[in-house]
Amino acid sequence: MATTGSKAYILAVILLVVGLLVGYGVGIMTAPAPAPTEEVTPTAGVSGTVKIGLLVDLTGGLATYGENSQAAAELAERQVNDWLAARGEDWRIDVIVEGTVPEDPSIALAKVQSLQAQGVRFIVGPMSSAEVSELKAYVDANNILLISMSSTSPALAIPNDNVFRFCPTDVIQGPAAAAVAWAQGIRHLVIMWRGDTWGDGLKESVAEAFQKLGGQVHEASRYSPDATEFSAEVADLASIVQDLVNQFGADQVGVELIAFKEAAAIFQAAAGYDVLRQVKWVGSDGTAQLSQLIETAEVAQFATDVEFLNPIFAPGASPFHDDVLNYVKQKLGREPDAYAYATYDAIWAIAMAIEWVDSDDPMKVKEVLPEVVARMVGGSGVFQLNEDGDRAFSDYDLYVVWPTDGGYEWRKAGVYRAATGTVEWEDWWLARGG
Repeated sequence: MATTGSKAYILAVILLVVGLLVGYGVGIMTAPAPAPTEEVTPTAGVSGTVKIGLLVDLTGGLATYGENSQAAAELAERQVNDWLAARGEDWRIDVIVEGTVPEDPSIALAKVQSLQAQGVRFIVGPMSSAEVSELKAYVDANNILLISMSSTSPALAIPNDNVFRFCPTDVIQGPAAAAVAWAQGIRHLVIMWRGDTWGDGLKESVAEAFQKLGGQVHEASRYSPDATEFSAEVADLASIVQDLVNQFGADQVGVELIAFKEAAAIFQAAAGYDVLRQVKWVGSDGTAQLSQLIETAEVAQFATDVEFLNPIFAPGASPFHDDVLNYVKQKLGREPDAYAYATYDAIWAIAMAIEWVDSDDPMKVKEVLPEVVARMVGGSGVFQLNEDGDRAFSDYDLYVVWPTDGGYEWRKAGVYRAATGTVEWEDWWLARGG
């Protein structure tokens, strides 16, 4: 059996060549990959089927993203198995999809327990930070490796646990949302937010960043994740905004909404208040490219009127980005969000790490996963994991609902550059007079 160092070299070469021959897969730097920082002792090898559980929301507040991630995982599963077949390997992956509901994190725990009973020791997902928080102690105690594609709460940034996240945390997203508000002339930001692990963390990150820019933050309602009707919360929001508009003018006042798909119901209620249509709104990754915000004319028009800009982490350019883009568009009729690309990368990273250590032991895979990721060219581009196992850096694309022929669509209006803390607007957005 090859040593760890020689196996890493063989893996690097095969990945590059097979990726070119079959037209997809995961590329890797042409230089040989170095041995892991800690020596990994190979086992007897891998054979049969390695099961990977995919936990995604298919019915709840993140269902749009869940459907996108499921499609991306289907593509990754097929490509990984074709790659393994081309290499003559006698093992394959099987992605088992389980639906979860962000509003009830206990469902995710029950699904992981069920998957574990089926021999699953690798999990991609779940989508919300509340769900990941619910699972953390269990996966740590049971040697299960978990990679979330979209959990962003800073509270879960913990070194050396079994939880990895292929997205940046809200330590980066908060300044992005704050910069978008500031760039639009907002100096008084009223925040209405979803009361869970994710919402609380992002609210604090946005508020801190906006205050550092010199703005003032005003708190509106912290609402229950289970809420479906928002008349009282929106009335309170309108009252706060009206007072601020009276003092400072509508051009200096804005709303930050931290929500999932309930944003549609919030917009329906907000449409009844003229003052809420006079100010600009900023969203988050929880509402960026959300299908519910373009399906109803009343909701979509309100989002357009308030120029509802939503930051979501920006996938980097790569040959495999278009694979995911085209597959999801063909299957679902829409462009995938950033988390679909992260899902695709998570499936590939698990497979590559298993091949690297020649073992399907999750704890051996865990040891090399950061180095495998650092040498991947995935659907979301090139990235690295930080000491907490999270995506270390990212810019943020800014998406807005905009009218199109016969309806509405999501359009990219700009990008937030994390390195400089600045916003770069698309030409079409500047030309519209904003």
